[in-house]
Amino acid sequence: MSNPIPIEFNSDQDEFHQCFPSKSESTATPGLLDNTNTSKVFCSQVFEDQLNQDDDEFNSLNKQLQNVLLTDNYRPSLIQAFSADMYKIKINKLRSSYLSHEKLTRNSRKMQSEYEQANIKEREFIFNTYIRNNIIHLSLDKYMHYILEKIIEFGPTNCRNIILDQIFHSIKKLVVDLHACKVMQKGLEVMSLYSQESQPHFQKYINFILEENNFTRRLYTDKIGNQIFTKSLDVLDEKDLESLVKIFDKYILNPNQYSLELSTDQYGCLIVNKIIDIFPKLIDPNTKSITNDIIIRTIKNSSCLIRRQYANYIIQQILEKGQENHKRLLLNNYLIKDFVAMSLDKYGSNVAEKAIVYAGTQWRQKLWEEEVSVSESSFRKLVNDQFANYPIQRLYEYLSQDYRNEFIALLNRLHDSHFLNHHGQIVLKFSLANYNVKRFAQKVNAAENNKPSKLQEKNKQLQQIYEQQQRMNQTSIQYQQYLQQQQMMTQQYQLFQQQQQQQQQQFQSPVQFQQYQAMLLQQAMMMYQQPQQIISPQLQQSSLNQQQQFPFLQSIQPQDQWNQQALNYYQQLQYFQKMNQNQQE
Repeated sequence: MSNPIPIEFNSDQDEFHQCFPSKSESTATPGLLDNTNTSKVFCSQVFEDQLNQDDDEFNSLNKQLQNVLLTDNYRPSLIQAFSADMYKIKINKLRSSYLSHEKLTRNSRKMQSEYEQANIKEREFIFNTYIRNNIIHLSLDKYMHYILEKIIEFGPTNCRNIILDQIFHSIKKLVVDLHACKVMQKGLEVMSLYSQESQPHFQKYINFILEENNFTRRLYTDKIGNQIFTKSLDVLDEKDLESLVKIFDKYILNPNQYSLELSTDQYGCLIVNKIIDIFPKLIDPNTKSITNDIIIRTIKNSSCLIRRQYANYIIQQILEKGQENHKRLLLNNYLIKDFVAMSLDKYGSNVAEKAIVYAGTQWRQKLWEEEVSVSESSFRKLVNDQFANYPIQRLYEYLSQDYRNEFIALLNRLHDSHFLNHHGQIVLKFSLANYNVKRFAQKVNAAENNKPSKLQEKNKQLQQIYEQQQRMNQTSIQYQQYLQQQQMMTQQYQLFQQQQQQQQQQFQSPVQFQQYQAMLLQQAMMMYQQPQQIISPQLQQSSLNQQQQFPFLQSIQPQDQWNQQALNYYQQLQYFQKMNQNQQE
């Protein structure tokens, strides 16, 4: 149980009175400590009064500034949001001395929201008034660098280019700063989307990233500087990406004259992880081949990397986000043979857990039969180890019920022989408590795959635009087919009318034609009333009588069938005409 956080019930003033000899009923005379407490309380009170006075002066200056700026018919909320923080930079006051972190964060968010809602004229006014002459200082500020990111993302192209140009002139200083590096990453992301609008500025940054010198080599392993390279792996196009991957290939498990190894470095391993992450998205065959060689080389050296403090995260990255062929090669050829020794290592035990979670059911069964339960001594070693007991617990979670029974039987045998230490007792309790609990690695994989990267979001937007264009083209094709069908139906209906006129001319008198139409109507009604598919004998007899009464019916019957088809076409034509009218409305 964690210790509760101590709460200070007494204020400085109460503590001061209790420490005073006259208040604590002490006979001791006031000493140097008492005088120090008195001066502390007095100084804190004076400092607080000074801060309040600074706030009042600043508010009055803000009101005067707003009265000047509001004469240009800009929105008051926009001017107020920017003048609240930006004017303090101009008068060179320490904001942290009289504004809390919460207030500064709230002001920064308000400025961002106001800038997003502003029109082009207001955005240019804000940039020229507050931003243009303070770009370097704002990029280094903890709260104000977000404003530069908003301007790069939503602002006019000329404002974006001015910001990125000024930052590039001081890039060696700013690339190792946490906040300025975020501004550069946002700039790279936006410039990759609108490369034609910022082509010369984008090319400057690309040349800096692809330049191989002592300074850039130091950035590969820098805590902040390596972020600009991981972002470049996400946003660069195929040609520049191939050049960057070739540079990194020299320093990943390859001997070089600079003795630089990225895979074992605390921050260099992040670059290797990003290369593994982008491998499925690569299209260029040369880049894909170089990246594949890096991954294969990493897998072949996995027995050494899994025991390193930072390199083990690269192996975990392959297990989590790697391709299926790379995972199978790593699991079947390297990890399963080295599982016992790997689990006994401090860093290797983390890789062992990931292997159990992301491997399939067959691999876990093979691991249990060939490595873990092959002998009682190996099982006892794994269960009682301070690191290996965690992979063993994870393996138990994913075993089937039959293997769980074997697992518990081995534990009980060790327990009866008093061969279980403190860690072994924990494994025994865990296995008994989770006997009926099942774990599914699919849930973990789904949670990881549901986190889209920015490149995936960009591809998704392009895919949506492409699908929309395809739907529009398909709709236009269907409409053309509908017009052609409509013309064909019109022709069929005209032929139907001509056939009907020819039939009417074959009758000797109009009375016979009326009798013929009445016969057709009677026949249709009888067919409607009959529920059976077979025509009744009465209907057959009536049709024979009609043929004897009208001998020319035998020659007209084929024409009647064709007329029925033409009538169906005519009904469809009317239906499509109604649909066309509804679409026009």
